[in-house]
Amino acid sequence: MPRRIVWPKIKKVYWCLSCNIPLLQSSCPICGSKCRRIPLSDPGDARLAFERDIQTIYMGYIYEFGTDKGFNEIIGKSVILLNKAPYFDEMKEVYVDGIQIGRFYFDPFLRKWRFRVSKVGAEKILSIDSEIIEKAVIDKRRCLPMDVIRIDRDIEAYKQVLLVRRSGTIAGLGYSIGKGKIIVYSWWDDNNKIGDRGNEPNKKSSIEDVLKAHEDYMNIIESKAKKFISILNEKTSRQVIASFSGGKDSLVSLHLAISLGLEPKILFNNTGIELPETLETVYRTVEKYGLELVEASANDIFWKSVYNLGIPGRDYRWCCKTCKLAPLHRTVIKLWPSGALNIVGQRAFESIDRARSPRIWRLRWAPQLLNISPINEWSQLEVWLYIYRHKLSPNPLYFEGFERIGCFMCPASTLAELELVSKTHPDLWEKWQNILIYWADRLNKPREWIDYGLWRWNAPARYRTSIAKRLHIVDKIDNWKETFVKMLPIKIIDIIQRGLEIEIIFEKPIELNFLANQISIVHPKEHFLDIQKGIANVSWSLCSIHINSNRILFRYQNENDIEKLVDILKLYFRWLLCTGCRSCEANCISGTFKVIKDEKGLNRPMVSNKSKCIGCKFCIYNCPIADVYVEHVITPLIFNNYEAWRRKTREHHNEILEKIKTFIMASYKNSLKYNENKNRKDTAKEFTDISSFFSM
Repeated sequence: MPRRIVWPKIKKVYWCLSCNIPLLQSSCPICGSKCRRIPLSDPGDARLAFERDIQTIYMGYIYEFGTDKGFNEIIGKSVILLNKAPYFDEMKEVYVDGIQIGRFYFDPFLRKWRFRVSKVGAEKILSIDSEIIEKAVIDKRRCLPMDVIRIDRDIEAYKQVLLVRRSGTIAGLGYSIGKGKIIVYSWWDDNNKIGDRGNEPNKKSSIEDVLKAHEDYMNIIESKAKKFISILNEKTSRQVIASFSGGKDSLVSLHLAISLGLEPKILFNNTGIELPETLETVYRTVEKYGLELVEASANDIFWKSVYNLGIPGRDYRWCCKTCKLAPLHRTVIKLWPSGALNIVGQRAFESIDRARSPRIWRLRWAPQLLNISPINEWSQLEVWLYIYRHKLSPNPLYFEGFERIGCFMCPASTLAELELVSKTHPDLWEKWQNILIYWADRLNKPREWIDYGLWRWNAPARYRTSIAKRLHIVDKIDNWKETFVKMLPIKIIDIIQRGLEIEIIFEKPIELNFLANQISIVHPKEHFLDIQKGIANVSWSLCSIHINSNRILFRYQNENDIEKLVDILKLYFRWLLCTGCRSCEANCISGTFKVIKDEKGLNRPMVSNKSKCIGCKFCIYNCPIADVYVEHVITPLIFNNYEAWRRKTREHHNEILEKIKTFIMASYKNSLKYNENKNRKDTAKEFTDISSFFSM
């Protein structure tokens, strides 16, 4: 049973039955009536429906019932409110005239949008024509969801079926699974009434009515948002910038800043995998307001890296560090090393993590920026009311059916969104399909791995496994060991564990240049390298590594020491697969880490001045190869656990930061003494001492 998500923040939405409009307050400012709260699924991040949404609901209705008879009646007279509902793909609750008439959702197995009626929706349809919806008479007193009911006739598989009493009363809803069987989805029982059918509103309403009712409300929340920006701007006295993704939320935050008379520089994180409409929206908006654009661009690094690192997944997000965070970091330290105030369009209702995030924060990849979100507590409804009210020009993709704006093939996308991309941008989708086909062949995955979006997870996951089971291919999808081995640039033949020894045998000899150029990072007590013979010995106080040709032998005394082996593997695979994102360079505290091109044109990460390397490992913790690829592909093979990246012994970025803070505080008293040491020998000794500190 999936664990229920508890949102720390929810948005309450009400409905005025007299004016027949949704409201964000409990009493109607137009007629003064007390409004009824509508039971939205948490967090209640609802919005008004667009024309495209209504068309999608219509198509789902036609598919479900084979006719459009009753559709106009069920769609009601009011504006339509949509709210995201829990589902493994995409599903939205549909509220009309203050009542949920049903949900429309994308069925990944049928590749169709469908419409699932609520009890009220079913009653409305049946009042028009009792034959529109398939019915099955049941005698059981009560059923539970997922119960299977047998009937005396066969109904087409996947068809929606109302479960009714012999009296005609609707008791529940199910789906036919063929052969005279129905699986129960909802059970309403005979007395369960949804809403007060006797007080249904009869007035037609429009977006203009909703805007009019929210005039005072919007004035208040806009004033609060502007005051928030003004106070932070006055307190920081820094360059004001606005992060603009081309989406609706960042557009509203930007407009709030402009309405205060500010002229922020526009920071656009161009990942290189944005849809063309998003790029056009960014450039159009910048030109409209006459602002300066700063692009943190990843260029084509994604398309170069994906053939080496594999398909990014929800649990394997190497793309974020490579295409978004690394370019952002480089841009910020170049343009705003002394800091800046960054206005962001982040909202609490977008995700659980953002719901827990404060309105003011610093991002560890760009700590120079003080990020503020003036619309942190706003819902989609408030955002869109602002857009309509101020006649802004949002990204046209929203009106084509897109819920989110970002990388077009993001693994966090639903299958419904990916299906939409394939139809609206066939050329881009074909380019992505070719990459999926390449990896499907390399990993020996069936065609369903592509068609059903199973590539969106790197390791076994509940939803992926569930879909794979229904397709009868789970053994070809969840075979993670075989998959990870096939992802490697150099095949691992065997991993042998003998007591306190681990031996890794590769298919080819290990190129020891990786160690010669990065050895100071792991700060060994002793080390010996013979690159010609392919032999290396690296030792610390309680563990050691011996490399001979294609073998790595690691000896250790306690569990924590295994992290030394992991660090060596991170240095090795980073040497082989470096993407050139240069996050290591940007995060190097001593400025000694560099990425250079070798004679073959390959990116080679290395310490340019070993005497200045302090062994903080920031270049490892901020590297997409070391921190994502090795942790999610290599360590599972070492520890025989696809969730090895969750291990307790793993050291994280925040722990390194704490070490740095501790070291700075401890060394502050001796700062004058350090400043007196100007010769190179003393400086080298100073950095060696720091390295010892980080190796604790």
